[in-house]
Amino acid sequence: MEYLLSEKLFNQLFIGEDFVYLMKKVGDDYQYVRLNQAAQVLVSTNALGKMLSAVTSRRNFVIIQENYHRAIEQHQQIDYVDYAYVKSEVRKYETSVRPIKDGDDYYILAITKEILYDRSIEDKFLFMRSMFDHAYFSTVILSAEGTIYEVNTSFIEDFNLDNEMVKHQPFIDLPIIPHEEIEKIQIYLQRAAMGENIGEKLIKLHTLDKQERMYLVSLSPVMQGDNSFAIFLIMQDFTQFTEQKAELRSKTHGLEVFKAALNFATSIAILDNEGTIMEVNDLFLNASGFTAEELIGQPYNLIEPRNNKKGVFQTINESLVLGEVWRGELCYRTKYHADYWVEAAIVPLKNEFGKVEQYLSINYDITDKKRMLTELKNIERTFRLITENTNDLIVIINEDGIIIYASPSYRMYLGYEIVELQGQFYNSIIEEQSKPAWQAFLNDFTAKSDTQFELLLKSKDGTPVWTEGNVTVVHDTERETISQIIMVSREITHRKERENDLLYLAYHDSLTQLPNRRFLLKEFPKLLSDAHAKDTCIAMLYIDGDDFKDVNDRYGHDMGDDFIRNFGNVLITSIRSHDLVIRMGGDEFIIILTGLTRNPEERQVQIMHIIHRIRNELKNGWTIEKYFFAPTASIGIAYFPDHATTLESLMELADQALYKAKECGKNNLFITGPL
Repeated sequence: MEYLLSEKLFNQLFIGEDFVYLMKKVGDDYQYVRLNQAAQVLVSTNALGKMLSAVTSRRNFVIIQENYHRAIEQHQQIDYVDYAYVKSEVRKYETSVRPIKDGDDYYILAITKEILYDRSIEDKFLFMRSMFDHAYFSTVILSAEGTIYEVNTSFIEDFNLDNEMVKHQPFIDLPIIPHEEIEKIQIYLQRAAMGENIGEKLIKLHTLDKQERMYLVSLSPVMQGDNSFAIFLIMQDFTQFTEQKAELRSKTHGLEVFKAALNFATSIAILDNEGTIMEVNDLFLNASGFTAEELIGQPYNLIEPRNNKKGVFQTINESLVLGEVWRGELCYRTKYHADYWVEAAIVPLKNEFGKVEQYLSINYDITDKKRMLTELKNIERTFRLITENTNDLIVIINEDGIIIYASPSYRMYLGYEIVELQGQFYNSIIEEQSKPAWQAFLNDFTAKSDTQFELLLKSKDGTPVWTEGNVTVVHDTERETISQIIMVSREITHRKERENDLLYLAYHDSLTQLPNRRFLLKEFPKLLSDAHAKDTCIAMLYIDGDDFKDVNDRYGHDMGDDFIRNFGNVLITSIRSHDLVIRMGGDEFIIILTGLTRNPEERQVQIMHIIHRIRNELKNGWTIEKYFFAPTASIGIAYFPDHATTLESLMELADQALYKAKECGKNNLFITGPL
């Protein structure tokens, strides 16, 4: 096609003011092959070889693509009219689209003519329709009397209304208009009909299911001379903004509560960006000994360099200049020149433009802790005397995680000699499952004071031992890079075993040791997620043993319990490894079959294969004491997603299917029919 119709011949054929394009269909897009001189001026010669979607706007592309596709599909010329802004003027264009086939390729010859018009009522109306068809907001064209001429797609989607149903209906009669809003909306419509522009009015509307939504509406009259003949109504969903406003009020209240709690818990000072004190709370005054009048308006000069680490002020300033929070320990001076230590956080407070206007200093008094830790270093002999006569596991570790000291209780509980532990990484006696938690602590312990966590240790002979420890980090105030970690732990292996036993009992049936209903509720969402991801089916088999009551009545409850255990074992041995057997109570069990195909015929084969195994195993039976049992069972079956998509619905349908199976006699099954 490109060879037969050269550029020179193309321009000779299409001389004039009409815009002519030869386009090649490439997938769902169209490529510029030829443009006449008028089209080159409009689009630019650079468009040749490019795709339509890359040259024109998204709106124009959708309109052009739709008509080009239609011409090719119908094998005939398609004519359509559109409007565009050109040099701040609205212009009307008519385009003829002619499909051309060359071998396996499709081409489009599009000829666009500008139509001069006198802005008649009809053209104004058509222009407005072309503009509002693709509007993002819900848009309605009304008559001056308030009757609906047209609604756009956004309106239909917002309110789930039928387009033909709403046409020619008074707007205020729509089911989305609450009764209490009718009078207000009527007034807006009357004012717009008189030629007044009504902007940004908040109204309440209802969805068809009576959910309340807030809309910001604007009404613009469409004028012909001095009279309006239509009203242009634009509706912006303001529900989320309204909800956010309510949420903001709630959060503001929460912030005030938080502020009150913070004032009660710690000492606070607010500074301006020059470091001048603007506000302090009562705890700050109590700790410092100053009055509010003595502090407010004064520089924040309570910090004296003699007791603080070298370079701390430079570090603080560097962090604050970058707008970052600074955290660390500082030594303050009271009114009476006494020192007290705080764990401080200095937070830059930014305005809405991101500029720091104030600083919030949050200070936790740690004077007693500092004194205690300093004294602890000086009474090491007393510490050793205490630790060597306690059952607690006490260890001191340096900042690299190497053991400096371990109490004799490590030998008692873990079997290690103290010399075997000193100089070793504490990580070496931690089981694999606890190593990530310990390593995470070591990576960032300098900003932490007290930490508590459980660790699983391994004894010298490989026996696992659970411990619960409290960790305290001791910083050397003179050597800022030196820290020690003190951990006091107690052995909790028996407690963990009891916790695991209780957890097992909570999710398993005490008689059969099978998973129970609580286990099913916990695990079923994971099974659903896996079925969605793999596009597989889940089957629920609701199973009830036939004549179980007769076993209890004839042989007693002890024999009945043995019978139930054997019944459960048969189910377990009959299913696949990835399936589940749940005891619901009595002689009722649920089997969850996973990974089934969604093909009904193939799935039926899979299901029946398992059911045959169950029935054969039951038929083989078992002997309890001197009595032989070969019971039968009734089975109700329901599928996910064919019959239900939730556990509750699936259980209900399977239970109903079980009831229908029993109606047909013993040893029957029933599959829930399609919903």
